Amino acid sequence: MEVPRLQSPAPQQRIEGRVSLSTAVVHPLTAEEAAAGEAEWLGFLAAESSHSDYFLLSVTCAFRPPANGDPFADAAVGVLLESPGQPADRQPIAWSISPKKRSHPMERATTVGLTAKLAIVESTLEVTRGQGREEFFVIGMGERDSDPEWRIKATSRHALIGDETFTLIVKATADVPVQAHMTVAATIKHHRFGLIPYRADLPATLRTIDLRRRTDPLNGDAGAASRTSGV
Repeated sequence: MEVPRLQSPAPQQRIEGRVSLSTAVVHPLTAEEAAAGEAEWLGFLAAESSHSDYFLLSVTCAFRPPANGDPFADAAVGVLLESPGQPADRQPIAWSISPKKRSHPMERATTVGLTAKLAIVESTLEVTRGQGREEFFVIGMGERDSDPEWRIKATSRHALIGDETFTLIVKATADVPVQAHMTVAATIKHHRFGLIPYRADLPATLRTIDLRRRTDPLNGDAGAASRTSGV
């Protein structure tokens, strides 16, 4: 079954105060930094550096369900990379994304014992952690594409609450505009109405990021203070 893309038309529902998105951190990278220790790609990225630029883009999304309210069932954070006015072969891509997967190990039975008492068979079950299947709660997708995204899911062992940071390395054509358009969505598990999807109404300063003009907070600029917006 095809996975619906986050860039599809948004649902109409809006919710306030449960999700916030930080101001993006944008930092230019060398080819060596963009390779991120992957030796097999270093030569390729270095050769491309004469006509390509590389950027690190990172945002943090905070999930804040109310203490006595309806929990998150899942959420998604998407980035649409674009060089306006450029042909398809000169559009930016997400060279790499992080995290790609985050999971918890699921419990499984490792020992089964049988004891006979008065012709009744009783079974005992020993359960250990750290073995068997994994239960994914963050999955990234879209590496080497222009529209990467992350899907975050509440699990039986991990409620969807707290901060999650999403980072990508962008490969872009040198000396052309590079923009990143952000999308944040979430599904609330309503106690009465079931699963209800919502889409964040982000302000322009958070919705569209100009990678070439963004002040780099890593350089300590006082004007780069974090800003957030609720879903």
